[in-house]
Amino acid sequence: MRKTLLLFLSILAWSVSFSQVDNQDSTLVVVEGQEGQIAYNEGIDLFKAGNYQDAIAKFNSAIEFNPKFSKAYFNRGSAKKKINDLDGAIADYTMAIKTDSTGTYAEPYYTRGKIKYNKANNDEAMLDFQKAIEKGFKSANLYYFSGVIQFQLEDYDKAIEYYTKAIEIDPKHAYSYNDRASCKRKKDDIEGAIKDYKKATELDPKLALAYDNLAVVLAKNKEEDASLVASNKAIQIKPDFYIAYNNRGSVKFFLKKYDEAIKDFKKAIEIKSDYAYAYNNLGNAQNKLKDYEGALKSLNKAIEIKPDYGVAYLNRGIVKEMLRDREGRCADWKKAVDLGVEQAKTYAQECK
Repeated sequence: MRKTLLLFLSILAWSVSFSQVDNQDSTLVVVEGQEGQIAYNEGIDLFKAGNYQDAIAKFNSAIEFNPKFSKAYFNRGSAKKKINDLDGAIADYTMAIKTDSTGTYAEPYYTRGKIKYNKANNDEAMLDFQKAIEKGFKSANLYYFSGVIQFQLEDYDKAIEYYTKAIEIDPKHAYSYNDRASCKRKKDDIEGAIKDYKKATELDPKLALAYDNLAVVLAKNKEEDASLVASNKAIQIKPDFYIAYNNRGSVKFFLKKYDEAIKDFKKAIEIKSDYAYAYNNLGNAQNKLKDYEGALKSLNKAIEIKPDYGVAYLNRGIVKEMLRDREGRCADWKKAVDLGVEQAKTYAQECK
């Protein structure tokens, strides 16, 4: 029975960047027309100090003095983003773009696009990212997030292009190596995926998800011992990493270490009680040890949590067959077929 080894895609935390600060002493006599600039600089200092509301007030003043002060709109948007006024931030980034007299101010497109991405508005986010790229904004994160969107669209070739560009800009961008490896994994380039996952772990030895993903592809490459080493490392870094416990259990299952696999699946469930994949895998391991009642209970739970989990219906049907529940097994196998599990068709033929 083929087990589910989850392939995870990483998301970077995003920190706000802001424009260059003019170093002026506020005790100096203000030259006419410079009031807005001084208010702007004071706003930047307040932003750096984490005083976002007062920073917004200073940026408001700067904009009152100069309604076309593009960078003041940009940084006010960044302050609003910090206090979770996302719609206000988007509006200010839009004004930063509209008031840019040069037509070359690229960063507001990226920051606006990043908020849209976080709001799951990927189509508009991608338009903003493309505009930032067209205007020459050089940021590894810009290309990284563009790659993430393409990955989600299952355009793995395009995603690889973006991740590769991110790496060209920042050769130490571990997340881009991790996610490029995930694209290669999807394209069955296992050797390429292993190489990139390993590079991600070299660049960021604390990146637990890269170790876990490495464990998955090593297992697929029949390097089970190396896979277990990588899983152990992921769990050492992140002891509550339930996905890593599930994946390590899956490797132990394939090695026929069913008792050890059960411990890992149960640990995953202990950490995340609604993790359907671990219940499915636990049921399979219990079935191997002929604990059919225990397996049935686990698979029932997997289906309760995820009613469209076709593989769990297939596996439960197998357990019901062992319990001589002929009617129940056929109902589960037919349900699995309805949910698109190709392997279930072979089993369902026995029910004709």
